[in-house]
Amino acid sequence: MKASLASIFLFALIPSMVMAESESQTLSELDFDELMQLKITSVSKKSEKLSEAAAAVYVVTEDEIRRSGATNIPEALRLVPGVDVAQIDPNKWAVSIRGFTGRFANKLLVLIDGRSVYTPTFSGVNWEYFDYLMPDIARIEVIRGPGATLWGANAVNGIINIITREAGENPGGLLSVSAGNEYKGAAIRQGGEVSENMQLRVYAKGKSLDESVNTSGEDQDNGGDYLQTGFRLDMQPNDKQSLTFQGDLYRDDLNEEVYLPSLEAPYSSIVNGDMGARGGNVGVNWGMLTGLDSEVTAKFNYEYYDHHETLFSESRDTFNVELQQQFSPFKNHDLIWGGGYRFSKNNFTSSQYVSLENVRGDSEIWNLFVQDSISFPDQNMTLTLGTKLENNNYTGTELQPNIRLAWVPSEKITWWGAISRANRTPSRADVESTVFTSVIEQNGFPIVSKAYGNKDFKSEQLDAYELGTRWKLLPQLSLDLALYYNEYENLRSSSRGNPYLSDDYTYLIVPLYLGNSIGGHSKGFELLMNWQATARSRYRFVYNYLDIDLSDNEDNDTSSIIISLIEDRALKHQVSLWGAFDLSPSVELDVRLYYNAERSWNEEKIDAIVDADLRLGWQATQALSLSLVGRNLLHSAEQGFITEAWESASEIERSVFLNATLQW
Repeated sequence: MKASLASIFLFALIPSMVMAESESQTLSELDFDELMQLKITSVSKKSEKLSEAAAAVYVVTEDEIRRSGATNIPEALRLVPGVDVAQIDPNKWAVSIRGFTGRFANKLLVLIDGRSVYTPTFSGVNWEYFDYLMPDIARIEVIRGPGATLWGANAVNGIINIITREAGENPGGLLSVSAGNEYKGAAIRQGGEVSENMQLRVYAKGKSLDESVNTSGEDQDNGGDYLQTGFRLDMQPNDKQSLTFQGDLYRDDLNEEVYLPSLEAPYSSIVNGDMGARGGNVGVNWGMLTGLDSEVTAKFNYEYYDHHETLFSESRDTFNVELQQQFSPFKNHDLIWGGGYRFSKNNFTSSQYVSLENVRGDSEIWNLFVQDSISFPDQNMTLTLGTKLENNNYTGTELQPNIRLAWVPSEKITWWGAISRANRTPSRADVESTVFTSVIEQNGFPIVSKAYGNKDFKSEQLDAYELGTRWKLLPQLSLDLALYYNEYENLRSSSRGNPYLSDDYTYLIVPLYLGNSIGGHSKGFELLMNWQATARSRYRFVYNYLDIDLSDNEDNDTSSIIISLIEDRALKHQVSLWGAFDLSPSVELDVRLYYNAERSWNEEKIDAIVDADLRLGWQATQALSLSLVGRNLLHSAEQGFITEAWESASEIERSVFLNATLQW
């Protein structure tokens, strides 16, 4: 309570400090009208105004990323309504949209410049692999709700598309150095023109993260060192064509602390281990204008990684090719169609805790999609109809349709609605895994629980119903509201099999078999309000409400654990207030106060929390900027998440660092 009162007092004090300054200063971030005119591409796979998008969309702008002091992508995503971002330990993150949060959140599609980065091993995202230079990110487009009609596998509850700047947008050089109690890093970038129609950018970045503490306040061995480098080459062969080559390489050397079951008393132990990855990607994007309202684009990329941690190791090579065309076949029709093919080769090294039936597993996905946006100019409406036909190794061919309607009665308001279907494709773990989950003791005899995959595992299915508005209530006040009701079928479940003795008769095995018998619904809304209080101060208020209600259609008693994992770990309420202030022509202050409701699972509980982040920035010269950034300021350390397996519970400590950036 003391922390809450202190933070409220701080927020009350800041406006008076700002008002003492000259009235001539203005915030550099976009106002509502400019924001509505932003061009986005993630909703319809084509350029369109944010104001006309028939979806719950938020764009994290370049300026918001800078003013937030974010050092990585998950930190920047904390700014987005409806997104749950939890830090597990210094290196691992749990990120999801509209529930189902976990380290491998399997109902979220993440893209980097349109390239899918989810892993088919667990249908999740290894966030630690993507440590991009934050000033090179132009924007992050986030869609809350399904997008499978255009993007396909895993685009169930949402899509995150990280879009980097074109090489020609940031010529010259940049050197950035940060130092603090939990975070230390350095980055360098150089860009410029190679020729009249060719621009190049290269960068390198490294950072070191300090270890966290456990729930007893003792130091853990789970810090890490990161290195990443990459390039982007943009070419304009003529006034109708564009060509982009880009690629990245990374190396992560990390430590982790895991909680493992054991067949010997006390039947569990904490183990310190190594975790790391080597990987990279390369891609080429080509586009050609074929008319006033028509364009053809083609994309190819290759990605590989070699990942190891205490419980398993794996390597993966992925090839992806896409082709699409946008054109206007009739008046007031904007048609986009295309297809893609994705091949991924995986080699998995098992352990006694996690194993797959086969060392090698190949996956193939092909898809065809079509979508037509029909305009009704007299009614200021746009109706969008589309569907995707997608085929995968496990469940065959599936159809994922959607219908969307946007109504823009004036420049100040947009109403939209959508009905969509999306599927989550099974992962290798769903189909062929064996997982040593826990050990209990009864009369001195170990009883082991093991979970087994299911070769007949089905795709998890969502039918979503959405309604929203973007409304400029007053010249200084705007509102963005999205409501949703989601119906789920075929969610992952588990059923208990008949116990049996181990081959050496030393312990009893209780098998748990994965299935698809859980279903139910979720409902909620996301509210965003922006208030331009003065020319130099802006407030942004966000409130998210989420309620999930699931049940097992077959009354499997062990499914209650999975249901609790989804229902009770989800944040029912999230509230944040961000104040952005220009204290002088060269000094900025940003304070973000936030509230997260409680999380619980399996007799563990994280209480509701109020905390705050702060950034104080100073443009010392035209070339040199300094900033002081604080994270989790109201508590010395707090647990951020309850993991579903293995990771020892960590508390994330208060963090303060100083950054100096020099540009030329």
